[in-house]
Amino acid sequence: MAIRQRVLTSVALAALIGLSGCGEKATAPATQENPTEVVEEAETQTASELLLEMADRHAKEILRASPELATILGVDEAIAGEGFQARLGNYGFAANESARAMNERFLQEIRSIDRATLEGQALITYDVLRDAYQTGARRNQFAFGGATPFASAGPYVVTQRAGPQVILPRIMLTQHPLKNEQDAEDYISRLSEFGRVFDETVETVSSDAALGVTPPRFALDGALRTISVFTTVAPAENPLTTTFAAKAENIEGLSADDRDAMIARVADAVETNVYPAYARLAAALEGLKVQSGDDAGIWTMGEEGAAFYAHRLAAYGAGGMTAEDVHELGLAEVARINEQMDTILKEQGLNSGTVAERFTAIGERPNMRYPNTDEGRADLLSDLNAQVSEIMTRVDDWFYTLPSQPVEVRRIPVYEQDSSSGGYYSAPSLDGSRPGIFWINLKNTADWPKHALNTLTYHEAVPGHHFQRSLERAAGLPLIRNMLGYSEFSEGWALYSEQVAAEMGLYANNPLGDLGRLQSELFRAARLVTDTGIHHKQWSREEAIDYMQGVTGDTRASVTREIERYSVWPGQATAYKLGMLKINELRQRAEDALGPDFDIREFHDEVLLTGAMPLSVLEKKIDNWIKEKQGT
Repeated sequence: MAIRQRVLTSVALAALIGLSGCGEKATAPATQENPTEVVEEAETQTASELLLEMADRHAKEILRASPELATILGVDEAIAGEGFQARLGNYGFAANESARAMNERFLQEIRSIDRATLEGQALITYDVLRDAYQTGARRNQFAFGGATPFASAGPYVVTQRAGPQVILPRIMLTQHPLKNEQDAEDYISRLSEFGRVFDETVETVSSDAALGVTPPRFALDGALRTISVFTTVAPAENPLTTTFAAKAENIEGLSADDRDAMIARVADAVETNVYPAYARLAAALEGLKVQSGDDAGIWTMGEEGAAFYAHRLAAYGAGGMTAEDVHELGLAEVARINEQMDTILKEQGLNSGTVAERFTAIGERPNMRYPNTDEGRADLLSDLNAQVSEIMTRVDDWFYTLPSQPVEVRRIPVYEQDSSSGGYYSAPSLDGSRPGIFWINLKNTADWPKHALNTLTYHEAVPGHHFQRSLERAAGLPLIRNMLGYSEFSEGWALYSEQVAAEMGLYANNPLGDLGRLQSELFRAARLVTDTGIHHKQWSREEAIDYMQGVTGDTRASVTREIERYSVWPGQATAYKLGMLKINELRQRAEDALGPDFDIREFHDEVLLTGAMPLSVLEKKIDNWIKEKQGT
C-alpha cells in the first residue's frame, strides 16, 4: 500500500466529478463540532431515525463541499448552502485532506451504530453507507489520484474522458439552471472560477507525476485533443456562450439589452478566464508526456498497482474473485455467447467466417446503416425515441412500479465525441425539472448498425438505466443514497434489462435484433477479458484492441475508444457482466425457493425501489425477501 503521507486530488463524483471542499466551510446541522442537536433529540428518536438523520447530515456536508454535485442532483440552498450555484468546488491538496478527514469521521460515526437496532430503509442505508465508507478508506490508502469521502476513485485526475476540462462544460451546458436572472449571474460567476479550478488541477496532476503516476500517453493526447477542439472556436462561438445565449432567450423579465450584455460578459469570461485556464492545463499535460509511456495498464506501478487493481475489482463487484478468476470467467462467457450467436447465424444461412466476421457482414448491408450525415443522425435519433415509446407499451406485465419522469435521446456534443464512449445516461434531477437523458455518440453512424440499436436503447434508457435511476430518484431514499453510484448494480441492471427485453418478446420475429442483443452481452463478457488483460496480464493497448475487435467485430475506432477507457478506469468495465450475473443468480434463487409464488414484477421492485447498492447488500436484501415470502 502507498505511504499515507498526503492526498493529492479530489475524488470523481458521479464517477467523474471532483469532490472537494468549497470556499465556505460546510455547516451541517450536527457534526463533531456541533453534536448538541443530536444528543438532545436522542431520547425521543428511534435508532433508525437517528441513522437516517446522520445520513442526511453527511449528505449536506458533502454537497456543501461539492457545488457541482449539488447542481447535478438539483437540490436547493437549504441543503447545499446559500449561493452554491455560483461556486465550484476545490480540486487541490487541501481539498483532498478535507475529503480524507471527512471519510475517517463518517466511518467512525457509522461504526458506532448497532446494526441490530435498525430496521427498514435505515437498515439498508446502514449497510450501503458502511460499505461505501470502508471502500473509501481503502481507496485513501493510495497516495495518488485523490482522496474520497466514500466509495472509490480512479488512479488519474485528468484523462481523455475525465477531469474538469470535460466535466465542467457538461455541467454548465446541460445541468446548470438558467431560469432567471440570478441563475444567469451564477453561470457567469462559475465561469470566473475556471481559472482557480484548473490551476488546482494542475497542482494535483503535477503532484501525482512527482510520485511517478501519469496517465498513458494516449490518454494525455486524448485530453489535449478535447482541449484543442473546445478552445479553437472564437469565444462568442464556444458552446458555453452559444448555449447561454439560447437559454437566455427564455428568461422572463430580462430585457433584450440586458440579455445582450450578459451574453457579452459570458463571451468575455470564456476569452479571459476559461480559455487561458484550458491553455495552462494543456501546457501541464504536454509536460507530463516526457515521463508518460505507451503501456496501458496499472501494472506499471508495480506492487502498488496490483494492490490498487485488486481494490478496484472488489469495488466493482468481483467479491472474492482474483483478477485471474475474472479473466477466466470472461473467457468462458465469451465462448458460451459465441455458441448462441453461431446458432442464429447459421439459421440465417451465414456459415462461413468467425462469429464476429459474420455479425459485421450483416451490419455492412446497405439497409443496415444510417447515412453519416446530419439527416442520417436525425433519423437515428428519431428511431431511438420511437423504440422508447414502443417498449413502454409492454412493461406492465414485468414491472409494478414505473418511472414518472420522461427520458430523451440526445447526441453527445461534438467537442466531446472523440474521447467519449458509445453512449451513456444522465439521471433526472431530484426536483423533476430535468428529464433522464440517453446520450449517444454519433461521430460515425457506422458504429451503430440498425440491428444493434434496439439493445442500446433497452440498456441506456428503458427498462435499463432510466428505470433504475429514475425510480431511485423518486423512491424517497436518503439524499446520500442518490449520491452514491454502484456500477456493478446500475450497469448490471442495464445489461440484465437487455435480457428482460428479449423475455418480453421485443425480439420476436427479429432474429437479427436478438443477434445484436447477444453481441452486446458478448461485448460485456469480452470486457472481463480485456480489462484484466490490460491491468493484470500486462497486455499492450494494441493487444487489447486486437482481441476486442476480433471477438466483437466492432469498428476499430470504436474499440480503440473503449480500450483507452478501460486503461484509465481500471476495473469498471468488469462491473456490467459481474452485476448481470449476480442479478440472474438472485432471480434464479428466488424462483427456485418461491416456485408459483414468484412474481417477476415483485422481484424487479425489490431490486430497484431501494436504490443502488453493493452486490453483497443486494444479495442480503433478496435473501431476506425470500424468507419473508416463505414466512420464515
